[in-house]
Amino acid sequence: MIRCVLFDMDGTLVDSYAGIRDSYRAAFSGMGLPFPGEILVREAIGAPLLSVFRDRCGMDASAARRAADLYREYYAAHGWREARAYPGMREALLRLKEACLMLGTATLKKEDFAREILRAQELLGLFDVVCGMDGGDTQSKADLIRCCLSALNVRAEEAVLVGDSEFDARGAAEAGIAFLPVTYGFGYREAEPHRLPSGQWARSPQELPQLLGIR
Repeated sequence: MIRCVLFDMDGTLVDSYAGIRDSYRAAFSGMGLPFPGEILVREAIGAPLLSVFRDRCGMDASAARRAADLYREYYAAHGWREARAYPGMREALLRLKEACLMLGTATLKKEDFAREILRAQELLGLFDVVCGMDGGDTQSKADLIRCCLSALNVRAEEAVLVGDSEFDARGAAEAGIAFLPVTYGFGYREAEPHRLPSGQWARSPQELPQLLGIR
C-alpha cells in the first residue's frame, strides 16, 4: 500500500527550463567557453551538475567545480525565480494530501533553492519533507530518496517516485521504490515510447491522482 509520494522537481513539479538554460550559459561564459546550446541543456536536466561538466563537457575536476559554482551563482541570483509550477500541479498535490498521503521532494537541486522555488509557487506547505543536494555534491538520486523515506519513517515498498527522466527511474530502482514517469516534462516524451519504462505514465499533472490510486 502506497503511503508516500515523492517527486522530482525539474520537469516534474516545475518548469524550470529557462533558469537552468541561463545558468548553464552564465557558467560557460564565466569559464571563457562557448555555450554548447540547447541540446546540452535538455540532455543535462536531471543529471548531477558536476557530472554534466565533467563527463559531458570534458572538464577536469577543478574546472567542473568552478563551472558548477558559476552556475549556482547565477541560479541563486536569477535562475530559480524563473521556475513555474506546471498548470494543475497544486490541485493534484491537494488531492493527494486529502487522501492522507505523505508528500516529499527528492531533487538534485540544492535544498535551499528547492525550498525557495516551492515557497514562491505556494507549494512548500504541501510537502512533508524536502531533500536536496548537499554542499559537496556527494549525493545521488537514490541517496535523496532514502533521505525522504528515513525522514518520513516509510518503507521502500510504501513509496513511489514521480519523475520525468531516466535519472529518476534509475534512482528509484536503486532505492527500491516504485516509479511513475511523466511525459509533460523535459526527459520522457509520449512520442518516444521506446524510452519510457513499461506501464503507465502521466501526460499531465491532472492525471497523477488517478494513476496513484486516488479516485
